[in-house]
Amino acid sequence: MVAAEAGAEGGPLPWLTPDQAIRHFVETCEALPEGWLLAASILSVLAGLAFLLWGYRLYRWLVVVLFVVIGIVGGTEAAAYFGFNQSLGIVAGAIVLGILAWPLHRVGWGMVGGLLFALVLAGFAAYVGIESRLALGVIAVVAFVAGAAVTLLLMKPLIIVITSLLGASVLTEGTVALALFWPTVGRAVVRVMESRPYVLVIATLVLAAVGSAMQVFDTSEEKKSRKASERKD
Repeated sequence: MVAAEAGAEGGPLPWLTPDQAIRHFVETCEALPEGWLLAASILSVLAGLAFLLWGYRLYRWLVVVLFVVIGIVGGTEAAAYFGFNQSLGIVAGAIVLGILAWPLHRVGWGMVGGLLFALVLAGFAAYVGIESRLALGVIAVVAFVAGAAVTLLLMKPLIIVITSLLGASVLTEGTVALALFWPTVGRAVVRVMESRPYVLVIATLVLAAVGSAMQVFDTSEEKKSRKASERKD
């Protein structure tokens, strides 16, 4: 149910599930003009490359982006539920969470890790047949706390791995999307993906491994330079 339908019925819109919110976001992106999609594809390639190679240096911005997205989704739902202007809800949610994410980046990173743990374990629990909402809620809360703690404890290696995977995924998806704007190249890419769908996964994992290695080298060199400058002082 979309906001327009809620307004027609005269009642508040029920909160969207994450799956519904993501589907609505994808449908909105698909409706964008072709020029916007081309710009988004180019931006995806550049952003993916940046996070693949320098993810540890840029992870604060990743937390900000994630919180802005959460703010947009939350602002959209709040606007629909309480019946105020949707644009105002989107802007307010994005600005508030985006500003809070920068000084609280460690907390934000822990929350991201905790949320991922909670989603994975709660989803697995539901898959194996646990139907009690109370049990699923307890599993999600425990997983969130444990995931946040592990994420903060293993902060640097997890940042490198996650940003490398994220950067590789965005880079490969953006490259494929960009290739589709050239029919000859696009048709060849589609044929490969249809006949060998695992190629995209392998390419993503190889890029992520290379990116992780380069980030480890980059951060270790930075650490050596810092120590050398401290000795000179």
